[in-house]
Amino acid sequence: MTADAHDVTIDGIISAETYEKLATVNKALNCDEPLSEWEELYLGFDLGTTNLKLVAFNEAGQPVHAVLFDSRSSLRDGVIVDYIAAIEGMRKCLRTLKKRLGCNDITAVGAAAYPPGISQRTAQVCANAVEALGLTCMGLYEEPVVAATALGMQNGAIIDIGGGTTGIAVVQDGEVVYSADEPTGGTHVTLVLAGALGISFDEAEKLKRNSTAHKKIFNITRPVFEKMGVIARDHLAKSGFLEKERVIVVGGGANIEGASEVISQVLETKAILAPFSLIVTSVGIAECLWRRCHGGHNK
Repeated sequence: MTADAHDVTIDGIISAETYEKLATVNKALNCDEPLSEWEELYLGFDLGTTNLKLVAFNEAGQPVHAVLFDSRSSLRDGVIVDYIAAIEGMRKCLRTLKKRLGCNDITAVGAAAYPPGISQRTAQVCANAVEALGLTCMGLYEEPVVAATALGMQNGAIIDIGGGTTGIAVVQDGEVVYSADEPTGGTHVTLVLAGALGISFDEAEKLKRNSTAHKKIFNITRPVFEKMGVIARDHLAKSGFLEKERVIVVGGGANIEGASEVISQVLETKAILAPFSLIVTSVGIAECLWRRCHGGHNK
């Protein structure tokens, strides 16, 4: 087990097996070859504000591959605002997956997820986009549900920092009992950087993703993470779970050195950044779909 895996598992948040699953999917993002054999594929489409991600599991519930592309022109705050562009982005993900698998003809079903607090009609658009690719959409899940599944969490609080929003969910006995979603996410971090440094949005986004620059820029971005912490604190207090549950942070928007520490200070309780936080929700979509198709049994 790696040191990072040990650091997370000793807090009782996730198991070493879960860590390795996430690590495998993360590896697949930069791999041209499939990581497992397959006969059937279970495809999880993650329509994020900043990125479109596609994760494929096989019939045994093992990760096969993963693909990531930019989605900023088609989604806002986790909601599709340009349906055609979103479908084209997802189609690009699917084409890339097929190319990496070396197979144009695949047997597959799909699933998607949506942020908390939106209407069922708006959520259904995500499923419609999957169907537009010629796939049967067999799962449409709330994002906190799939994040909890990916992490193997039975009890705890999840703070999901996406591109456009900060989501909060409380999980009890494997079920989400409270969830909310508010504006302020990774895009807001980029906008603050761009304004403070007098650079373009794209330059600021590139700087934000450069881990070697995190210490230099953190004092600029700190207030945004403090606001995320306030959003989480207020909702956890409203739900009655503040300081009563372990807290884990997921989402690519939190992937800046020091972010989880600032959130912890605001909450006055430790908030642990999930390993490979960018792909937690994506993995959870594919895993929920696989479980549904296989009677809900674990691997």
